[in-house]
Amino acid sequence: MIVPHFLSYTRAAMCLPRALYALPLLTTLACLSAPPVHERALLNNELCVQQLGVNDLERAEVYCDLGLEFSPTYADLWVNKGLIRLKQGDTDKAKDFFIKALRYNNEQAQAYQNLGYIYLQEGSYGKAHDNFQRALKVNPDYLEARFNLGLTYLKMEKAEEAKKEFRTIIAVNPNIADAHHNLGILAYGQGKFEQAAEDIGRAVQLSPDVATFWHDYGATLMELSRFAEAKDAFATCVTLDQKNPQCLNNLAIAQRKAALTDSAMKEMKDTRTAENTPESLYMLAKQQSEQGLVDQEERTYKKCVRLDGKFAPCHFGLYKIYAEAKKRDAAIIACKNFLKYGTADEFPSEIETCEKYLANDTF
Repeated sequence: MIVPHFLSYTRAAMCLPRALYALPLLTTLACLSAPPVHERALLNNELCVQQLGVNDLERAEVYCDLGLEFSPTYADLWVNKGLIRLKQGDTDKAKDFFIKALRYNNEQAQAYQNLGYIYLQEGSYGKAHDNFQRALKVNPDYLEARFNLGLTYLKMEKAEEAKKEFRTIIAVNPNIADAHHNLGILAYGQGKFEQAAEDIGRAVQLSPDVATFWHDYGATLMELSRFAEAKDAFATCVTLDQKNPQCLNNLAIAQRKAALTDSAMKEMKDTRTAENTPESLYMLAKQQSEQGLVDQEERTYKKCVRLDGKFAPCHFGLYKIYAEAKKRDAAIIACKNFLKYGTADEFPSEIETCEKYLANDTF
């Protein structure tokens, strides 16, 4: 069994600066007692945001400070001042600025999110949790805060709570690769390798340039004995990160296992084919299914029904392939053939499955 080194939750807590810059639109959330924000403060906040975007921290601070001269209680400017300090590595000062922003506007979601980020990095998971929750109370669609809340739950060893947050993110935006990856890692940890492969596979589709995703996908495929696919995944990881020791090591293991499997499959295929019975071909197709060789599996089932058109299990095998591939017409034909030759005594659950499938097709 392969040991999936660094098969870990992605990633470090999200602190995505551009997404977190405090924008003037949030002034409507300010406390009613706060004075109106001066138009020059709004302008300088925008200029500060622009300079943060190009990582010119010195110029960004100039604009933020100028804006505060016009509106010293404008919370968004204090958030951006905190972001400047955060980028400079001064987390204590950043924390002070975020707390100050909340004194002026206790519904400043970015301030809660950024405080939570700092506490998460410090290992203060209770405080991180509370701040991410407060950010989401202000804005339930704040995906960075929700993702970081999920990571916090993982650190607190609350897997089900973490899973709920990542699933919510995907419901809102199914294109967040990190959320799919973390769900896959959770499934992997619970021994649900098929689900893990599906979730991490989605992550690599969305972010094919992340080496860690490819490594974890390969590690999951190894658990499913899909060695040829795992080999390709580790090879992609090495292409993206040529010095990654885990990918290099696991690529070598996957190559050996794939070679052994190919040899064993060839021997078994030759034996089964030589027997030339529907039973032997059915067993060969099942082995190919376990290896993830869907094309070969389909060809073997077709050969089986050509040899004996009344051999029901091969018709059901074709039905499953076509149904999963959403080839409805072919799946209906395969199902009808199965029902024609299969009996309820031999295949009770399969009969029920096909009958339900055909019944749904009538609506």
